[in-house]
This record gives sequence, C-alpha cells and structure tokens, in this order.
Amino acid sequence: MRARVLAAVCCLAALTACGAPREPALSLTPADTLKAAQQLLTDRCLARQGLTPPRPGGPAPGPRVDRALFGTGHAELTVKLPSGPVIAHHTDGCLAAAERRLYGDQGRWFRAVTLVNNLKSEAPPADRATYRSLRAHGLTEARTLLASEYAHKNPS
Repeated sequence: MRARVLAAVCCLAALTACGAPREPALSLTPADTLKAAQQLLTDRCLARQGLTPPRPGGPAPGPRVDRALFGTGHAELTVKLPSGPVIAHHTDGCLAAAERRLYGDQGRWFRAVTLVNNLKSEAPPADRATYRSLRAHGLTEARTLLASEYAHKNPS
C-alpha cells in the first residue's frame, strides 16, 4: 500500500500541462490522500534532519531514522482497550508532527483512531464522532497540502 501511495505522490509531482496549469488526472481515495500527505510531511521532516526517508525495496532504515520518524523515550500517549491491552504512541518524531499538522489535536486523534480501528462499531459514539470529525479535517488539510505541492512542482 505504501508503494501505491508513493506512486500516486510521484504521479502528482510529475504531471505537467501544456499552457495553463491543470489539475492532475489522478484521483486518490480519501485513505490514499491522507497517506500521501502523511508521507510527504514525514519525508520533509526527515530530509530537514539530513536523513533519507525509507522506501519499499530500499535499504532498511537505521536506528537514527527510526528514532526521528517514530520518536524516542517513553510514549506520551496511551489508550487502554476494554480487553486490557494498552496502545502507546509518541508525541515527538516526524510521524507525530505529521499527525498534528493533518488532524490538529494529536492526542484526540490518537484516542479516536485507536478505539475506532480496534473496537470498530463497539467504539464509544463520542469517539466515533471525534474520529469522523478529525478525519474530515485531516482530509481537507491533506488535499490542500498535496495541491500546494503539485502547484509548487508545476508552476505556471
């Protein structure tokens, strides 16, 4: 799936128009739009640190890339599932920064997405509503980010 999203981002960046700029003919699903934007943000974050973003089929990322991408130390966000397991997530690292940029409130997003993804229809209604709301916000942010990236790569 990551390779498909990467290909979609590359297609968006590579498309050019003769004459006036036009929107790319490629249409991403909402899930792929979010993944492409998250990958763009995490790639930029890693590049700012002088690190090469990992790619499918490429060399395995080293510990420095893993720490920069996923964060370090004790995970600051946790959600305990009703069945007992505790899911933890960092608030530092490039992935956390991308989540904040896309969804606004990383803590609310982490709780909602963790419960909805793990409990499905059994997730509390308030968390399902939060998930829908923050995902819609994230999708708007992702589309804006990708459109801006496309315009930057294809100036008129």
